[in-house]
Amino acid sequence: MRIAQIILPDASEYERKCQRVDFAALSAKHDVRVVPADAVGDAQVAHVYAGRALPASLFRGFPIPYVAAIDIHRSRWILRKPAAPAYVVSPLTEPPGIGRLQPLPEAVEDAYFVEDAHVRQPRGDVRVVGSFARASTRNLVEQTLARIQRFRADVTWTLFHEPPSPRDLRSVDLWVDPALSDDDLDGFVAEALVSGIVVAAAKTSLNRLRLEQNRTGFLVPLNDPNEMTHAILAALFKPEVAEAKMTAARQTASKFRPRQRLRILAHLYETLIG
Repeated sequence: MRIAQIILPDASEYERKCQRVDFAALSAKHDVRVVPADAVGDAQVAHVYAGRALPASLFRGFPIPYVAAIDIHRSRWILRKPAAPAYVVSPLTEPPGIGRLQPLPEAVEDAYFVEDAHVRQPRGDVRVVGSFARASTRNLVEQTLARIQRFRADVTWTLFHEPPSPRDLRSVDLWVDPALSDDDLDGFVAEALVSGIVVAAAKTSLNRLRLEQNRTGFLVPLNDPNEMTHAILAALFKPEVAEAKMTAARQTASKFRPRQRLRILAHLYETLIG
């Protein structure tokens, strides 16, 4: 297959990492190219990675079928009807007959998987919490850290302003995703899980799926610095609780391997090509 990947400027970090995973997995057997929306060339099918509703102007007269993580921005003033994505893909599912999402599993790049995660040892007297920085979560992080410091002087919080590398993740004792809403998918929770890092995360729909309803990590109500503080302290200073969740995470880490996502994607593309 000849596949065009289109990364729009507003693509989230989640979508960008999905593109990297898809490119690496698909390139082994297919001709995959990253191109602008107006230069798909002789590609047979396209995949659009975006953060907000797709701008209709880019997809008027779009020449090939495509899939995307989000639908077209619809307006009553559009003179020519844009070509909508044939499939809207998502890591989540929805009730039958509601919407038109096509479930597509989240996958993690191979570099994050470690076979010896269970031999991680504490790194001294100071515990390091890490999370991916974004403006929307700044206040929650500050409030939570202030509460932690009322009880402990041996906890620091590192904010990563770029997607965390495997080495970044293995430099922390706990990974936190303080997402404030269901549409914030940029927590890098799956990467932390497969890297052998215990996770505390806001209870978004995707995090409930990632953490298997609290079995493989600590789930916390949205925008609740008090509960987030309790979860962080438990994860850092109750090793018997944290280890049980890490053991469960190791047993289920394979669900984030790219192969299942690749199988579904290839089927979608082949269906569209016909």
